[in-house]
Amino acid sequence: MKERFEGADGRRLRIDALAGQKLVRGKEDIAAELADRCTIEEHPAGFELIRHDDDSNDIYFILAGTFQIVVNGRSVATRGPGDTVGEMAAIQPTQKRSASVVAQTSAVVAKLTEPQFDEVATRFPQLYRTIAQELSRRLLERNKLVNMHRDKIRVFIISSVEGLTIARAIQDAFEHDPFTCTVWTDGVFRIANYAMESLEAAIDDSDFAIAVAHADDMTAYRGQDWPTPRDNVVLELGLFMGRLGRARSILMEPRDEKLKLPSDMTGITTVTYRFEAGKDMTALLAPACNRLREHIKSMGPNNG
Repeated sequence: MKERFEGADGRRLRIDALAGQKLVRGKEDIAAELADRCTIEEHPAGFELIRHDDDSNDIYFILAGTFQIVVNGRSVATRGPGDTVGEMAAIQPTQKRSASVVAQTSAVVAKLTEPQFDEVATRFPQLYRTIAQELSRRLLERNKLVNMHRDKIRVFIISSVEGLTIARAIQDAFEHDPFTCTVWTDGVFRIANYAMESLEAAIDDSDFAIAVAHADDMTAYRGQDWPTPRDNVVLELGLFMGRLGRARSILMEPRDEKLKLPSDMTGITTVTYRFEAGKDMTALLAPACNRLREHIKSMGPNNG
């Protein structure tokens, strides 16, 4: 595909493609200036176009394909045809690259060096205005990925319907602690939302997850019947583990019953509990709640 845009014959296509860029906004005179200065490059999937913290300051207009924007090993955005990458370093030469840009697919870009781009932008200063507008939009996009700082710890309790009595007892035990403790039934899953969307919102709003692994079902394994928690409890705990880590995703496991859990739950933080319905329920759960309290207080809010 690179050959389409190269040489005198490809100049018209270069101008058309660059005129469609967000920064150019259909201005053919600007597109022509860029087309006469740029170098066309084609890269395979997996190619690192820009490396985080690098000193380079070239700017790239994406003509075909898509790229991942990666910060500290985490993909935070995707850029495709019409988008520009590298402009922050192009307009501020002393700034190192703020992210890596990695090709998701085979891609074609138009590259300009910082001096080349400066020549065009000096003649057409509206380019700087559009860059400022685009960077403001990206800043808002990036802010969505930053956790809100919390002073008060937020705990989310997962259980099956059958384990709800235990979940409520744990919530009651933390009544006088500096925790905001939410059980999954406390308005989390609204009728207007899909359950998964509501769960994702709860994950983003939590510092800890406590999953009550009540022996709800029996599973045949190697010729024996094993008590197992409900699938949704295991699934939801796994989602919290992926977001909060193993230390902040706590499994409450009944002391007197050996539950059969998935092998990838190995290493998770576990607190055993005793439960008997009746007047002694709170007293029996108290030691487990005390261990939970100490663990939660020692780690604090997830503001890292």
